[in-house]
Amino acid sequence: MKTLVGINTLTAVEQVAYMSHVHFFYRLGKNHPDWTFAINTPRRASIDRMRNMSARIAIEQNFDYLMFIDDDVIIPVDAFDRLYETQKDIVAGWTLIRGYPYENMFFKYDLAKVIAGEEKLTLANFNDVKRGSGVIDVDAVGFSCVLIKVDLLRKVSSPWFVTGPYNTEDIYFCIKAKKEVPACTIAVHTDVETAHILGPEVIAPWNREQYMKYYEEVFPELVHNEESVLDPPQPYIHKKDEKKYERYYEEILKEEVCDPR
Repeated sequence: MKTLVGINTLTAVEQVAYMSHVHFFYRLGKNHPDWTFAINTPRRASIDRMRNMSARIAIEQNFDYLMFIDDDVIIPVDAFDRLYETQKDIVAGWTLIRGYPYENMFFKYDLAKVIAGEEKLTLANFNDVKRGSGVIDVDAVGFSCVLIKVDLLRKVSSPWFVTGPYNTEDIYFCIKAKKEVPACTIAVHTDVETAHILGPEVIAPWNREQYMKYYEEVFPELVHNEESVLDPPQPYIHKKDEKKYERYYEEILKEEVCDPR
């Protein structure tokens, strides 16, 4: 079994991401000593160029799987094994978008709009999901932590990944793959919880509610704003307000992220 891992590293990574990825690769080798794993991290490449390069290498070198990991995402050490076990053509871990209200980075078509008479299918964030829901079939996923069968890449025309003015390269591929290979399967594994690095903090399914409470008090205007605010600025906390917000940070960081084995 051969797997290529592509990481869209521009020049450097956060220490916590580096630590997570080193631990992940150590476990890959330990758990699968007879398998082949390779890594592609081109310097200063756009994300769609990096993904297309990785896809072409995976096909030409006869890899079985292509895994993508973003350089600002912390992943479980067993992420590969859990994703591999699903045997889906495209399967992603559970990643949240880095801006309030921290919606899920997996999507389903809004069939209600089709029923209402709209001709165009519209993808919507699939947020009606609880932790521990297992594997859920969806229509598209973000590629912050994803495993793709190379056999699917061989069936889809290139370029596989294109970033446009109104679309990201990962959603583009999911839509294109489903169009050209209707039988392909796309899913999210909700037990593979990633943590998206915000700054020194991370956003993950286990601390989303605490962050929601925090930002709703610090930025009350967000509650009434239908549009998501990407990467809202960290608030300046006056000396007299430190105690007021201290409890929020304690709640956000109170759960430990550790390897129980």
